[in-house]
Amino acid sequence: MSADRDRAWDQVPTALLTLDRDGTVVDANATFLGWVGRERADVVGRTRLSQLLSVGGRIYWETHLAPMLHADGRAEEVALELRGPDGRLPVLLTAVVTPFPPPPGTAAVVQVAMSGARERSRYERELLAARRAAEDAARRTRVLQEVTSALSGAVGVAGVVRALLDAATTRLWASAATFYRWDPGAGPVPYAASGEAPGDAPPPAVDPKLRAAAADGERLVVPAHGQSRLRGLLSLAPRDDPGTDPFDLDFLTAVGQQAGLALDRAEMFERHAAVAHELQRSLLATTAPQDPRVDIATSYRPGVETLEVGGDFYDAFLVDDDVLAVVVGDVVGRGLPAASAMGQLRSAVRAVAGPDVGPAALVSRLDRFVHQVPAAAAATLAYAEVRLSTGHVRFTCAGHLPPVLLPARGRPGLVWEGRSTPLGVVLPAGRSEAELWLAPGDRVLLYTDGLVERRHQSLRDGLDVLVSRAAAAGMFAPAEAVQTLTDGFLQDQRGHDDVCVLLLAWHGAGRARTEDPSAA
Repeated sequence: MSADRDRAWDQVPTALLTLDRDGTVVDANATFLGWVGRERADVVGRTRLSQLLSVGGRIYWETHLAPMLHADGRAEEVALELRGPDGRLPVLLTAVVTPFPPPPGTAAVVQVAMSGARERSRYERELLAARRAAEDAARRTRVLQEVTSALSGAVGVAGVVRALLDAATTRLWASAATFYRWDPGAGPVPYAASGEAPGDAPPPAVDPKLRAAAADGERLVVPAHGQSRLRGLLSLAPRDDPGTDPFDLDFLTAVGQQAGLALDRAEMFERHAAVAHELQRSLLATTAPQDPRVDIATSYRPGVETLEVGGDFYDAFLVDDDVLAVVVGDVVGRGLPAASAMGQLRSAVRAVAGPDVGPAALVSRLDRFVHQVPAAAAATLAYAEVRLSTGHVRFTCAGHLPPVLLPARGRPGLVWEGRSTPLGVVLPAGRSEAELWLAPGDRVLLYTDGLVERRHQSLRDGLDVLVSRAAAAGMFAPAEAVQTLTDGFLQDQRGHDDVCVLLLAWHGAGRARTEDPSAA
């Protein structure tokens, strides 16, 4: 029976060991000796098990397994690596201290069984690789969705390029990026950049297959191809951070395709918007009355958030030979309905105005007009009539922001008198008007809300800024003052609606006024 047990001990496919309490091998079967490629005489009684493990396994034995066996008396299915003649061999180790706890004066031993885990280790590595690949694919899909959403929400070609460059340096793991518009005749033309100047990057070459490809040893080029032609090229500089993953060419090719389609949509939208804005400008086109006693400067700036035609308007015309009417208004809404209502309302103002009407009566008649044109309901306007020979002004504001009075001498301020509700919203008190007297050199500014309304500040603050900037622009001629004012408010080109501005400057009737004529 002893010979049979010895034969079974050596032939079993599991490595069997007996260790003393310090880890020295006191017995080992043939399977274990074959795995480590050692003779029995070289191992038994002379070598500790930890010396036959990989470096990591040795550290783990000394810091974890040995204390665990001392405290608990057993350890089960611990993954280690033996050092064999053919390299590292993954194994699963189970060890039991017998007897445990050892009686006083008794020398306990450690019985160890090891099973080969090469296939299991390979399976675990493949499973881990598959899991990482799935996580990477999910991450790329999520990033592609985020980039596509940002491109879809951008307004205009400049907005799409800005969204693409922002994505390049925040989501596509580039340290810098330059976008080139593609000119069929001239090739790539620098357009905008992030993290570098547009001219810093070398001109990129185009992959004939229109795929993302390495342009040289450092940069990578992503074509942005629309439905019918190449729209541009995105040149990316990789990060040099340790552990940074290399660019995924397939993923970046997909980003370029989305960018090309977004540029298609943006360019088409801008063409349509340009036609609409030109139509609106044609509706606003008018020749201001020429008179040495007065200067009129106007400006219209289309909104940048939607690139749609809007309902803002201005006008200036003579009511009679000595009375000049000026008006700035805003029809609620956007698109062609608002523009159509704006054109009709602007024409109605001219048709209703007359020498014996006055601002309050004019607005009352417009109340009846907007009932026939529902799209003009709740429109706002500021209307003023200036007697050129005296500087006497009668005005009314129907739900509109207050005019700004800019005296040649004295403090500028908002004119809050003569206010009432928007058109079509009639209260029992009816319409009101107010008056003021201009001195030579005085100016009056009318404007729409797109000039001062911003999401990040209150309307009160916006009006205070307007008064301050309008006063500072008083040193310029009216046309230059309007240009300076609108440029200052709209310089970031973000967040504003359509803007109409009208500045009236009264130069006097040829002689300085010394007293209020109404006092005579």
